This record gives sequence, structure tokens and C-alpha cells, in this order.
Amino acid sequence: MMQRSPVTVVVPAYNAAAFLPVALQSLEQQTHLPEQVVVVDDGSTDDTAAVAARHGVECLRQEQKGPGAARNRGLAAARAEFVAFLDADDWYAPDKLERSVEALRDLRAGCVSTDAWVVCGDRVERRKNDRRDVPMALTLELLLQGNPIVCSSVVARREAVQAVGGFDEDPDLIATEDYDLWLRLSVREPIAYLAEPLTFYRVHAGGLSANSRFLVGVDKILDRIEREHQGEAHFQALVRRRRADLRLDLAYDLIGQGQRVAARTLIGEADRLCRSWKGLRLRLRSLLPR
Repeated sequence: MMQRSPVTVVVPAYNAAAFLPVALQSLEQQTHLPEQVVVVDDGSTDDTAAVAARHGVECLRQEQKGPGAARNRGLAAARAEFVAFLDADDWYAPDKLERSVEALRDLRAGCVSTDAWVVCGDRVERRKNDRRDVPMALTLELLLQGNPIVCSSVVARREAVQAVGGFDEDPDLIATEDYDLWLRLSVREPIAYLAEPLTFYRVHAGGLSANSRFLVGVDKILDRIEREHQGEAHFQALVRRRRADLRLDLAYDLIGQGQRVAARTLIGEADRLCRSWKGLRLRLRSLLPR
């Protein structure tokens, strides 16, 4: 008999009929099968629910509320000791759950994440974190400097996620609600990190509007961090640097789109927060002829 992992896999899905079969097949091919799979159909108008039914997994349907709310609905239905969050357009390597549960138990950790393969279209392009050295323990301090965690790579103790309140369902945090959760979890204890890429993470082309929304979401998250660490100079400096880096990243995209005046406005905001060579280089680039 195939061994099972004490894991509930929560799959938020919105109009995901084209991708969901691959995600569910990857769960069926695990070396240790998950104890429970919950697909949360977040107001889909396609055959998402029918795909879930064909694979024989539990499917909860709700009006569209966003991925954070969908994951929370799945979390409320979870029965296993551990919970994993697999986006409907991503999928797992065959030993993903076995390796993750083994790490959680060996380390006595509340949450573990791994590296992930980045997939563009149907092509695996690179590892998510192949250009940076990610430590094995992700603290709040480290996560404030950037987010190396792909949501679909995470497996956590269910009680640990519930203890910090699950995902924030604020509409302003759509696309950043997972980062907010990692920050809150890391206050309790560092998040364990495995450098092996055990998840396949599909990326889709995003426009400037998506990047602007990301800036709004992370700024709101940082507002909370700033309040919680009022009077702590080190954390206040980390927040300022993170805000500055976000603005410079968006300014880079704006320059690429020819929106140089808007880019210089963001570069000015970044300079007032935290001056850097990156900001100076971008300002010079924004002044050069196209």
C-alpha cells in the first residue's frame, strides 16, 4: 500500500481548468500521497469544479474572494497535521511532500519552504533562487530584505498557520498576502528553507498595473511592521530600505516602458527613504536618450 503523508494540500483555483489537471496529477504521483486534497473553486466560470471531480478530490465552491480567502477556506477544511498550498497552475516534484514532512519533523520546524523551478509557458527556465544565496533559516530580518519563498513550495504545521491567523484577505494584499503570512510566521520562529527545487512555479507575463499593485500591497504590509517595531532603529531602517528597493524595481520597469518622468518620481521617493548606488544608476539611465 502506498504510504501517505499527513498533509492537506489546499489548491486555490480560479478559472484554472487548463492547468489544474497537471497540479492534481503531480499529487497523485507523490512518493507519499497526501492525506487530503482540497480544491477551492474561487468563483470560476469554467470547468474547474468538473476537473476536480474527475480527479476525485474534495472541491469547495465560493464566490470570488481572492487567493487568500480561498486558501483560508481550504485551511478551515483541513484535517491533517500539516498543510501545503499549491496554486492551481503549479505542480510538485514526486518527492515534494515526503521531503518536506521529513524536514519539518527532523528540524521540529513550524514551516518549511524550498527552491522552485520557474516555468515560462511550457519551458523550465531556471531556479527561483539561483542568483542568490538563501540561508537555511529565514528570519523576519532576512525576509524584510526580500522574499525568496514561492507560496506553492510551502508546507507548514496547520496549527502554526492558524495561530497567526492564516492569510490576510484584504483586497489590497492580493498577490502579496503570502509574503505577509511568511513575515508573521517568522516572528514565531524562522522558516526552514531547503535549497532543492521541489516545486514547479509557473509565471505569467505581468504588466505595470500588476507591479504597481504589488508595491501597494507590500507598502501596506510594511506599515504594520513599522508599527510593531516602533522605536527599533534596525527594523525601521530595514523597512525604509525595502520600500526604496520596491520603488526602484518599479522605476526600472517604467523606464523600459518609456515612462521616464514617472520613473524619476519613484526614484526620488526611494532616495528620500534610503540612498543607494542602484538609485543613482537608475536616475542616470532615466536621463539618457532612448
